[in-house]
Amino acid sequence: MKRNNNKTKYAEYKPVSEKPTLVERAKAHALRHPNDKNERRENRGITWSKKTEKDKKLDLFYKTHVHTCVSEKTKAWVRVAENDEVGEEE
Repeated sequence: MKRNNNKTKYAEYKPVSEKPTLVERAKAHALRHPNDKNERRENRGITWSKKTEKDKKLDLFYKTHVHTCVSEKTKAWVRVAENDEVGEEE
């Protein structure tokens, strides 16, 4: 196997460089992001739209099913509605 010769030797000393101050770090960070205007944007994130067909089917599923224990360690969705139409009275 070939050894990695780039590692620091036991007797070598690496001088510790001075850490930049907080102000210097902030200026350096700002230089790395020149297009950042530091303005809050309201049009970002989740946009809520009308309910889709998938949302309607999911709501219907939750009305007709219940999440319950099937065995000691297992849970599952079980249908509870007897009729196909939810809210239909006999």
